[in-house]
Amino acid sequence: MNNEDNNTLGNKEFFLNALAKFCDKCGTAYNPEDINIVQNTGVSAIIHFSCHTCKSRNLVTYVFPMGMSSRSPLNVDLSFEELKKFASQDKVSLEDILEVYAQLKKNSKVSV
Repeated sequence: MNNEDNNTLGNKEFFLNALAKFCDKCGTAYNPEDINIVQNTGVSAIIHFSCHTCKSRNLVTYVFPMGMSSRSPLNVDLSFEELKKFASQDKVSLEDILEVYAQLKKNSKVSV
């Protein structure tokens, strides 16, 4: 689904009512501007909550099996823009990991 289609007021209000009405950290009521829907497949959704008071950020996965939902909040330090950037990246290959390891091993200031 297109991200602009996901971030409609109706979708945001649905997730506000279904997942979290208040910030877990400070108790401030969320409003639709605090929510961005990162992905919504119709089967599951990834929602980014950002408290306008304490700036706490949470990433929530919402699953729609048989009309039921589960909420597993994950406190993150990424903004919505950063999440979109990293979500669109290719996966990290084993070769990439080995290359970073080899470079770090060459650096005498890094212990591996």
